[in-house]
Amino acid sequence: MKKKLTDSLNKVQTIGETVKTLQKNEAGKSYEYVSKFLELLIRSLPGIFYALDDNFKLLIWNENAENISGYTAEEAKHLGLEDIFGGNDSIIIESAIKEAFHSGEGSTEATLITKKGKRIPCYFTGASAVIEGKSYLLGIGIDLSRFKEAQESLIESEALYRTFAERMTEGVALISNGKIVFANNNFASIIGFSATAEIISQNIMDFVSKDFEMYFKEIFDFIEKGMSTERFFQARWLKNKNQQIWVEGKGNLFQWKGNPTILLTARDITEAKLKEISMQEETAYLRRENVTLRSSIKDRYRFGDIIGKSVAIQEIYERSLNAAAANANVIIYGESGTGKELVAKAIHRLSNRSQNNFVPVNCAAIPENLIESEFFGYKKGAFTGATSDKQGYLDKANGGTLFLDEVGELGLNIQAKLLRAIEGGGYSPVGSNVVKHSDFRIVAATNKNLMEYTKKGLMREDFFYRIHIIPIQLPPLRQRKEDIPLLVEHFIRLSSPGKKVVSVPGKVLEALQKYDWPGNVRELHNVIQRYLMVNKIEILTPLRHQPSEMKSEMKSDEQSSFSDTRNDHAFQEETEKTDKSPIMGNLSDYTEKSEKAAIIKALNQNRWNKGKTAEVLDISRKTLHRKMQRFGLL
Repeated sequence: MKKKLTDSLNKVQTIGETVKTLQKNEAGKSYEYVSKFLELLIRSLPGIFYALDDNFKLLIWNENAENISGYTAEEAKHLGLEDIFGGNDSIIIESAIKEAFHSGEGSTEATLITKKGKRIPCYFTGASAVIEGKSYLLGIGIDLSRFKEAQESLIESEALYRTFAERMTEGVALISNGKIVFANNNFASIIGFSATAEIISQNIMDFVSKDFEMYFKEIFDFIEKGMSTERFFQARWLKNKNQQIWVEGKGNLFQWKGNPTILLTARDITEAKLKEISMQEETAYLRRENVTLRSSIKDRYRFGDIIGKSVAIQEIYERSLNAAAANANVIIYGESGTGKELVAKAIHRLSNRSQNNFVPVNCAAIPENLIESEFFGYKKGAFTGATSDKQGYLDKANGGTLFLDEVGELGLNIQAKLLRAIEGGGYSPVGSNVVKHSDFRIVAATNKNLMEYTKKGLMREDFFYRIHIIPIQLPPLRQRKEDIPLLVEHFIRLSSPGKKVVSVPGKVLEALQKYDWPGNVRELHNVIQRYLMVNKIEILTPLRHQPSEMKSEMKSDEQSSFSDTRNDHAFQEETEKTDKSPIMGNLSDYTEKSEKAAIIKALNQNRWNKGKTAEVLDISRKTLHRKMQRFGLL
């Protein structure tokens, strides 16, 4: 509408300029000629075009004016302004005409009364011109009926929506660029305000608990960028900006005043949530009591398949019990071989998901081109070789636990798709447009510093915060050496079911406790398994790195003696060469015979951190994993 009025005004001004040009170039020609030219020009253009002299006498009244007003040009010439407009509008029009004659142009709104008495709202604009010393006003009028109807309809709709929003039992707010631009009374009440005017223009994040800021930013980002049209949430908010409450609701995307805006609906669930948390805590307490009552004195030093009596491991038991009682995602940190998967299984077994699947996933072992089909499954015919439908990890974990081992190895693309599934947005199998949903709980594990990963851009912040809700840090074996005798006994019983338990001499146990165990519990387990097969304690580490007690024990005649597994002379000679300096160069530079020694050397130098070891050897983590399996180092 605004553009149409501007274009019309420009046309009027062009006519005025034409008149002035004619005045200069056609001097001497009669006024009637000029008048006819203008009349023809005006009649050929759309809109209500008119011309007045400085006595307000109507000179030109085009066909559109006749059609709209019902007055012919001849009839209009005998009418005054009060006949066409009447009342206060005729005064407004007269004032605008005088202003146009005085300043050169003018405009106003007024209601035109037709011959039949119909009232038509119009917008009038005009420009004055002087021809042969006499002033004239040329103008255009635009019918605003449709515009006014639309405006009134919009006002009525807005009033209706406001009334509807105010009567809703839920809190309703519009969020644009992070600011609250509209809110009903219930929304204001939820966050502790008596009037909506107090919160308009405030940032919505001011009312979100710090623990959930990243969660909410991610929700808003997904909606505003069109990645999701609707997101459900349950989070802690701040009432009066200090009192914590629990709020549940959803956000939807729509356009408001030309900007992407989020319609937020929310309700206070604090009372119900606190009851839920209280019940979970009570359940966790009863579960711990039940575990304690059912345990014998001997079993008090174990938690599932985790063995230990040290303070460090007892804290892990407590933390794991609390995690089992909750339904939040868990992240387990710990060096390679510390038993992260055992803790994950124990949490699953003691949780309310224990009747459903525990689905372990080694994120480092999945080829990049298969990772999406492995997680989400695929449909028959999705690609060559897809001869039937296949379930993905998320399908199998429905109702249960998805264990993501080495979660730091997941790429950014699969992180984004997993995040969508975690947030309830669903997922689609490869080759399908059907959106599926799975109720799974994530228990992740890693030996990496994931916070550093997020800073380096290797992990999405939103994904990190969704899995990093209940962190558990497993201690390495060197920090709980008092557990070694219990672990040795446990591994012997595990490997010799139904047989007489083989005893390990005290000196050997003492020596085992003095070793630092870079491979942690996994390395100890392997050593005990070999001990039961060859009747010797064999440590897969260079002899000079072993405690002196081990070296002396190797020379004794006791039944349980120590020996280095590298008996082959050439193998030992190659190891001695490489042992004098750090591992350098590609693994491919080593002979097949010395490859195992190079891997062991690199593992020891990097405290059995497989990621760093693979980097030193210039091979992929998957290749290292495969070779360690071949050499019996896992």
